[in-house]
Amino acid sequence: MKRLRLLMVYILLVVGMFSLGQWINDLKQDQADRLVIPTRAEIIIYTDGNPELMTAIGQAYEKEAQVKVHVIPIPPNQMGIRLALPEGEQQGDIVISTKLNLGEGVEHGAFRRLPVSLTSKVDTAFHGPDEQWIGIWYDPYVFALHNDFYSHQGKYVNTWFSLAYTGPWRVTMTDFVADEASITLLNTFGAIYGLDGAISYFDSLRPRIVQHAKALPSAVRMSAIGDVQVSVGHYSDAKLYEVHKYPVTILYPREGTPYDMMGVGILKGSSNVGESEAFVSWLLSERVQAVLKIEDTYYLPTIETVKSQKDRQGNHLFLWNVGIVKEEQDKILQEWIRQVRFRKDTP
Repeated sequence: MKRLRLLMVYILLVVGMFSLGQWINDLKQDQADRLVIPTRAEIIIYTDGNPELMTAIGQAYEKEAQVKVHVIPIPPNQMGIRLALPEGEQQGDIVISTKLNLGEGVEHGAFRRLPVSLTSKVDTAFHGPDEQWIGIWYDPYVFALHNDFYSHQGKYVNTWFSLAYTGPWRVTMTDFVADEASITLLNTFGAIYGLDGAISYFDSLRPRIVQHAKALPSAVRMSAIGDVQVSVGHYSDAKLYEVHKYPVTILYPREGTPYDMMGVGILKGSSNVGESEAFVSWLLSERVQAVLKIEDTYYLPTIETVKSQKDRQGNHLFLWNVGIVKEEQDKILQEWIRQVRFRKDTP
């Protein structure tokens, strides 16, 4: 009899624990269901931008607009293949990419014309042909000077040619082969000064180059920590160090400067044009700037005029909005490798 009682107690205990576990599981599921944001629409975005940043932007929009955002990463050198697909095979809504790739999309007829309600928000410097794309943010090339250097000789290093021809300071910039993202700098110089002029300029910098960094952020880091007096790199990288209280001063080259840009276009094959336009409008809002700040990213927004941007000396930002054809890009890179990067001086 005693054993039967013990068995009954054991059975009741097991059943009770199972019931308790089931109740807790149901409670958790109910709480999870309450946290699920109802989805009223879906959009598909193809992008060769920073995957983590693009995912953060997509998630922020999902919470605010109750629209499911599918972010599809595509390597930069494969975006052109995607944009060359016929309208009926695009299977997407939005493309967020570089100016170069967006230009390929225009050539392939991939994009629809954007409405004035969107294009009017953006500085005209960042409008694509026939309003088929617009810029979201851009990242100019700047001088990042260590504050100790800026307080003395560095105040006068505010042009590309003063960087090359004045003073025995140490400089770092990016290796155009190691970091393809920096090639805009070389190509833009080629468009402005011609192949010979561009190569001559970078060769004149060579005696002061301490290191050709493997990536653009590395170049800026060297001036921020004092390994060199001045570096050439992206504004976003220099601003990151400035925000984190490193002793760095940002100057805009007074002649003008190259820049990289991310823009957006809506595919002709989009199955949800209205929601796509709403997302583009949100991309141009202050909310996206807040997301960038949370992600510790500091691009310049295209909704602010270029003329409104000034550096510490009060110099306005002036962008070089030029480029060279693919054949010339290959040629100037090979000449830079031969005459600058791996040049062997003869006695």
